[in-house]
Amino acid sequence: MRKTILMLINGFGIERKGSIEVYNQKLMPNLDALSKSYLFGSLTTQAGDYNNGYHLFGLKEKDKKAQDKIDDMIYEKTLPNNEVLKSISNSLTDQNKLHVFYVMETGSKFHQVKEFLKVINPNKDKKVFIHIIMTATSTTYYSDIVKTISKISFESSEYGKIGFIVGKNKINTDDTLRTFYKEYGERWNESTKKFDILNKEIVNPEDAGIFYINPGFALQEGDSVFFLNFEDVSMDRFYDDFTKVNVNQFSLFEFKSGVPNVFVKEKGDASSFADTVEQFGIKILVLTSQDRINDVNFYLNGMVKKSSPNITYAINDIGLFATKEAVINLVDGNNYDGIILDFNIGSFNQLADIKNTLSQIDSIIKPISDASLEKDYTLIISSLYGMYAQIMDGVVPKVINFSMKVPCVFQSNTFNKSGFSLNSGDINGLAGTFLTNICDEVKSNKLVHQLSKVEKMLSKK
Repeated sequence: MRKTILMLINGFGIERKGSIEVYNQKLMPNLDALSKSYLFGSLTTQAGDYNNGYHLFGLKEKDKKAQDKIDDMIYEKTLPNNEVLKSISNSLTDQNKLHVFYVMETGSKFHQVKEFLKVINPNKDKKVFIHIIMTATSTTYYSDIVKTISKISFESSEYGKIGFIVGKNKINTDDTLRTFYKEYGERWNESTKKFDILNKEIVNPEDAGIFYINPGFALQEGDSVFFLNFEDVSMDRFYDDFTKVNVNQFSLFEFKSGVPNVFVKEKGDASSFADTVEQFGIKILVLTSQDRINDVNFYLNGMVKKSSPNITYAINDIGLFATKEAVINLVDGNNYDGIILDFNIGSFNQLADIKNTLSQIDSIIKPISDASLEKDYTLIISSLYGMYAQIMDGVVPKVINFSMKVPCVFQSNTFNKSGFSLNSGDINGLAGTFLTNICDEVKSNKLVHQLSKVEKMLSKK
């Protein structure tokens, strides 16, 4: 086992076009020095907030088998034979409606949704409403969402119409229930105008309040509900309330006990961070803030509310790393193979607070770096997501755009700059590299790449 320290400065990313300048050499001289002297690269991240960052880090969904299975049935034209889809179609009469809850990030699975609608409503004579629950974490996804909504409106309108649209973080609100029951609230005939407003106000899709497009979808006794749960969304309050009405329920994948589902995801389709450390006997210490421990634990355990015997949590404090000796005492004085230092700048709305926090974090990078070089630890510095938000520079509103790409610094006595480089990768690749560096047997996605002779020659130029 190699002692490895992973410092996460969550919310911190590589500035993109249109962003106010936050990072500079004077603000973070220690990080700047490490990026020049050791392996440095950038990682892509689809996360737009803290929890989604840990989701991508702690659990890599491997649902390709399930998606391929659906596509095979579409290609082979056997989808109409599916018993659950037949049941959904048979549940529809002239008096009731079908509510399709389409959990959507970008709409990449629209072709499957279209085929489901064709099977369920082949004669185009049933009342079908598609309610969209948006899960995307950045406004950059609005263009894809708008395209998908246009496809539904023009390519599938004969089979079903769009009812309401809401972000996943607003699904459990009173507004959503009122709209579903009574069709109260905002109505937008042209949804593109609403999305333009949300984009301008920097409201991420997952945080968008409810609005509706086509009326006539109000929930009634005897209606049917089909959960297209491509992704898991917490909707307990909303679900518990509207299912007090007598409705027929169905889902794409396993959803709730007693709800018939179309497909079963094969076991082993996903492996969590906690599963890996337990399998290889790796001991991890996670230092974070008190209010984030439960969230971090939830995602590291594969979105399951349990604790891992191999992961210990404690409160993060910059004072723990004030000197090289303090760092060595923490690392060598405890039986942990990997230490995760969890920081977050994404909750601030004042530029001065963000810069002050980054400066404080930078102040402990040198003692951690010095201790790592002396004791042969590996030090990795990165971020799980880059914030994209409107912040205040004094009284002036400005935009920080750290989204999509985050930096990665890799300091090691073994993997030096003369013989190695960092491959491009993503956040789950960061998790794999962290664990593989601790234990060779993990053999996971490794960002570190050994230079060939040609690459070495080119790097010297």
